[in-house]
Amino acid sequence: MNENHVVTQSNRLIEARHMKPLSAREQKIILTMVSMIQPNDIDFKEYSISIKEFSEMLGLKGHAKYEEIKEVALHLQAKTIFIPDEDGFITTNWVASQRYKEGEGIIKLSFSPYLKPYLLQLKTQFTSYKLSNILSLGSGYSIRLYELMKKWQHLGEWEYPVDELKLKFGIEEGTYSRYTHFKNRVLKRAIEEVNEKTDLHIKFTEIKKGRKVEKIGFTIHHSVDKEIQLPSSKQNSETFRSISLEDELRTRLNTLADGYQFDMAFFAQLHQGASLIWQDDAEQELEWLIRYVNEEKTVKNPLGFIKSKITSAWEIHEAGGQITFADLQPMKERHIGRQEKLPEWFTSKEEPKEAAEPNSELTKEKDQLLKKLAEKKERLSKKDTPSS
Repeated sequence: MNENHVVTQSNRLIEARHMKPLSAREQKIILTMVSMIQPNDIDFKEYSISIKEFSEMLGLKGHAKYEEIKEVALHLQAKTIFIPDEDGFITTNWVASQRYKEGEGIIKLSFSPYLKPYLLQLKTQFTSYKLSNILSLGSGYSIRLYELMKKWQHLGEWEYPVDELKLKFGIEEGTYSRYTHFKNRVLKRAIEEVNEKTDLHIKFTEIKKGRKVEKIGFTIHHSVDKEIQLPSSKQNSETFRSISLEDELRTRLNTLADGYQFDMAFFAQLHQGASLIWQDDAEQELEWLIRYVNEEKTVKNPLGFIKSKITSAWEIHEAGGQITFADLQPMKERHIGRQEKLPEWFTSKEEPKEAAEPNSELTKEKDQLLKKLAEKKERLSKKDTPSS
């Protein structure tokens, strides 16, 4: 196990409801298993977790807590999750089996096969983050909040109905029924821990309907300098970093960028947004946008410009529009004070409209104007032609 591994999950799995909520330690075991999945894996394996190593990462003092970790793993087999699907929903357990052999100090766990679509061969609509960020958290609510906010980090803000947020946290109906209890005992504590111990900084506002708080609005910022680096055990002294498909894509696109580069954190936001909008065509769309920025000299802040246009494209996508950067062309002529030329859809936030019916009067005027221009051109041509 290596805390620098990357956890990658389908967004559907992150948004799922925890029917029987996982404790912080249970979530850490599950997410450690997820981090062991490789991008090219086509099936699950048995995932081995060293009890000694896991105890060290959890900060457990004294001898390795073999019985404690085994008990946690046993409880995992009873924990269920509710995943909405296109055709209905799936309810399944996280862990299908566990094996422990005396004397080895290793627990071998396997995922439920029903989780394959949400953890294997993910190309679009997924979220990734470093395992070290959640290993530093002591509350299960903090881990769930971190995952949900990481999913929407590319937009920088998101809103959740209070009741829906409780379900995603795994809070049973009737628990924390008073909003002030939920706010003070769950939400604020989770936000404080995430802000202190992870690469995210979160703020929240209350959105009311009448006197009742109906939704929570979140603003999400990434702090590169707060990336958590946990000390490696002696068995993990070698430097290792999982190379994901996203890392490879970032490297390819950085070779196209002229005078600027995408760091990993910034690119993760862009790629997640582009994947939600264009799915398998995300790389092509990002390449077109990069080529435009390289050529369009009026763009003074390439990274800010690219992020703003992905955000605009997302809003149009949400309104039901189909957009592409293929028709985005740099200006050929420049005049003082003129801004970059953008297609109308590039900045529009309105839903797409159907083309208007042709206006017969305007068409007639257009034909007459074209006829006059043709006659004028012909007269000028005759005037310029030398006589014999």
